[in-house]
Amino acid sequence: MAVLGRFLGDEVVDLYKKAKYLSDEESKNDPEEEPYRSKYKAREIYKEICNKVKDKLNDVPAEGVDHKSLLTLSICIEQAIGLNYMDTEELAEGEDYLMSCLKRITEHELNDAVSLHINILNYLGILWSERRDLEKSLEYLVLAESLYESYKKNIGDAPLAFIELLEQYEGDESERARQRCQAFESIHTHTLYYLAQVYAKLEKNSLSAKYCHLTLQRQLQSGDFNPVDWGLNAATLSQYYLSNEKFTEARHCLASGTLIFESSKKNPEELSEQELELQCQREADIERCWIKYGLGILESSRDKMMSEIEDRDDAEEGPSGTSKPCDHNADKKTENSDVNGNASGSWSDKIFQEFQLELTAYEERVTDKFVRTFDEARKIFLFVVDKIKNAKAFYSLDSHASDAVEITQDHSRAFKLLAFFELDMSRQCRMHKRRIDMLSDLLKELNPQHYLLVCRQLMFEMAETFSEMVDLKVTQIEMERTRATAYSTSKINKLVQQSIDKYQAYIDSLKGGKPELPSEFPEGDVRPALVAFFCMGRLYSKFLEPDTSQRLSCLAKSLECYSFVKTYCETNPSAQDLVTSELNICREMVTLLPLKMRKIEEQNGM
Repeated sequence: MAVLGRFLGDEVVDLYKKAKYLSDEESKNDPEEEPYRSKYKAREIYKEICNKVKDKLNDVPAEGVDHKSLLTLSICIEQAIGLNYMDTEELAEGEDYLMSCLKRITEHELNDAVSLHINILNYLGILWSERRDLEKSLEYLVLAESLYESYKKNIGDAPLAFIELLEQYEGDESERARQRCQAFESIHTHTLYYLAQVYAKLEKNSLSAKYCHLTLQRQLQSGDFNPVDWGLNAATLSQYYLSNEKFTEARHCLASGTLIFESSKKNPEELSEQELELQCQREADIERCWIKYGLGILESSRDKMMSEIEDRDDAEEGPSGTSKPCDHNADKKTENSDVNGNASGSWSDKIFQEFQLELTAYEERVTDKFVRTFDEARKIFLFVVDKIKNAKAFYSLDSHASDAVEITQDHSRAFKLLAFFELDMSRQCRMHKRRIDMLSDLLKELNPQHYLLVCRQLMFEMAETFSEMVDLKVTQIEMERTRATAYSTSKINKLVQQSIDKYQAYIDSLKGGKPELPSEFPEGDVRPALVAFFCMGRLYSKFLEPDTSQRLSCLAKSLECYSFVKTYCETNPSAQDLVTSELNICREMVTLLPLKMRKIEEQNGM
């Protein structure tokens, strides 16, 4: 029999069951105007039980097993009251009860109550996290972790579960020992889970990933997890590895998450409307993690190839034009260095453990290696496009506009990255045209009053894309060593104007409905606004104008754009660090362009 029933009888046991039912079940049906009605009723019953335990405690000799059991029971009921206060968002009162519990455990050296001790520390960690004092939260959670590790090292067997003080475990001694072990391990798993959350909020990503991985590993081993949540959490963990170019680990987490999710996926007929929507959303979220994976490996492959080209050029040049020896250990150094270039010591490098699942069917769908050719890149591109299609089945523009926009931007990015691997410039241009078409269609559907920031992003990206097409067309003419035809000239000029128009539309959106731009842009708009002016300055000089007056007019507008950046930075010095390289060019062009314009005028007798 549980301690509660043994000392206080069945009547008090029934009171406890009633309080637990009110708190766990009846509270789900509380009306909106009284959201905590059942919780309040449960609290009063818990307090009544707590008083009965204290009265009984006074009747028992201070020395002896019974007194120790009752003392632990008393703390257990106080914990229930403290958690009840937390449930009703009365954190100060909840903290008082939990701190009282913690003090009594340590003062009376209740070492056998380690399960209860860790649970209290966990909830204190949660409480301080909700108060946004993450360092304080971390203190309690780290202590909870160390208590578990110390107990496992020095004692080994699972301690008495604090729930056994209130409820009787069913089965024989072997079964009760199994349940006791399961409860203790579950409490520790919760500690690791909370640590993962707190480290994430503290932006200690490596530690957050470590504890998230350990949590998922333990949940999988115990079988105590929600498959939908587990699948999404594993997929989300992949993003940490992806950000560190750990593609094998990232793919493994994504494949694991997909397998667990799909193996537990239910038929729509079995689910309520709300449950079905949640299942579809989680499935789309996992697909979006796959999208980020595919884009990540394409982007890293592009960057690696660009870096190799730059290194090769540097090697050929060398100091003072001499050849520079090649560092054959460069790749090894990169592989064994962290993001700061330090010797590898990150958790993911040392103890990554697979989830021991059969994932071949999922992992074979996409590579985990850098790609170098168009055909290799195209396979990833097609994989990403398929995932985009699946994600859009849930995240439509009508129901989830912001998410739908981001997915379309990912689609555009996929084309941009694929274009890097394409050698044919005409085909590159067609890929960029596809980007512009999808972004333009999206922009037409959005109300700029409600989605102003998103509209600005789309306008800026379209402007950049038109500009890329200009550079491709010009390069194509230069490589073919032919004069620009009337058609190619018209095409380039049209693209230049379209790029300028989009940059100008972005700039106009910063006016806030007023005729003039503000004297100082909001902090987040300073760099993009100045870059837009800088890019327009470059674009005006790219018009292919045979007419001298038109050419001078374009150069005047170019000068105007460069001058705006220079003047803005002189008026607002804090902006200079945001556009250092652009500002240097602007200063140079403000000096050179008037000289160039004067020379053109002189050559043409103007």
